[in-house]
Amino acid sequence: MQNSITQHQMKSVSNKLGDVDIERFSISSFNAFRRNRFTWYLRYIADFKSRWPMEGAWRGNAIESAVMRSLMDPAKDSLSMEKLVSDAINVYQREVVSHLLKVYPHGLEHFTDEKIEQLMMAMDKTQFPLALKSIVDVLYKHNINEDLPEYVIPDSEDYSKYLKKVEKQYPLIESAVPYAVEYFKSIPGVPNYQTRLLHHGFELGIPVLGFTDFEYTEFGIDLKTSGSIPKKWEDVSLDNKCQAAFYSVHQKKPWKIVYVGKLNQDQIKENLITKLYNEGLSSKEILVRYKNLTGTGTTEPTVSKILDVTTKPGWEIHKPIKEFILPESETAELNEINRFTGMSILQCLKSSRRDNLLDDMKYFCVGDLDHMFLDKDQSREISKVWGFNLPTSEEE
Repeated sequence: MQNSITQHQMKSVSNKLGDVDIERFSISSFNAFRRNRFTWYLRYIADFKSRWPMEGAWRGNAIESAVMRSLMDPAKDSLSMEKLVSDAINVYQREVVSHLLKVYPHGLEHFTDEKIEQLMMAMDKTQFPLALKSIVDVLYKHNINEDLPEYVIPDSEDYSKYLKKVEKQYPLIESAVPYAVEYFKSIPGVPNYQTRLLHHGFELGIPVLGFTDFEYTEFGIDLKTSGSIPKKWEDVSLDNKCQAAFYSVHQKKPWKIVYVGKLNQDQIKENLITKLYNEGLSSKEILVRYKNLTGTGTTEPTVSKILDVTTKPGWEIHKPIKEFILPESETAELNEINRFTGMSILQCLKSSRRDNLLDDMKYFCVGDLDHMFLDKDQSREISKVWGFNLPTSEEE
């Protein structure tokens, strides 16, 4: 079986890579190609960038900023957890505003850096929706005849949904920051943050780019912020595994994937009922105390069922953080998946005619029609390119 592209073929492919302005691959582009070739084509071949927001990425940046601020604190523990959470929320809100200002083509002179600084100064999460709406209201008036994404149109259903998605990140940030900060503070030393990696080891003819999250002398950590934390290694997504394997091989050290987020209602309930039991309360007393604390009731059979699980040896209290160590035995295979993904992209390019590149490539990039998360910008562009009218959906 032929595992690589010949030198002659690579010259032809290199010309086509230049035509679509690809100088290097990235580990995130490999993940995108495997996950959804429709949106991979739009982003990496057609250079189409959706204007819709990425709250999850902003949330992650905010939590990571709190971690690094705590670790770089010259006076150890001078920053309270309340301050770190507040700063993380401020970082998140600035990301939201920064993205919003890029969506509108006109009227940005009304929001200079100084004006934004004044607007954002000491703004908490309760004030932020009003501030966001004031920005939207002003800018929309200057762009009313422009092609705008629906979520920046005041009084639209999409704008209401957008505000809810923005606000939905606050509990996750508030839950995740203390656990993430305590986790990293328990590790000796200060890690390198966001190290740029350029890997030439896949024999693809061009390098592969990646950025680590946190890297210590002996190991690295990829931090994932999520509302849904995997229970076991098998539940970790292939994207996250392949990313960690890439870092591990390039840096020649073990790698960990750490998830941090918030507990679901069942986990909160198990923790509270078990805590009340350990305080010596009977089942009937637990029912009364539980209702007083939560405002909602539960039943005695439910309490018994929970305690049957949580009082067994080995059960641990639920925490919104979980560490997985990348098994050394899987690293090579995961990186082979990375290499094959790169080869697959190159083979698509090799098989496409240079003078008809965009049209030929679209036939190699039909993706999974049943399991796609699309915003309205992406859905409209897919309709233009492929003629498929795919519904939009919202990823939780």
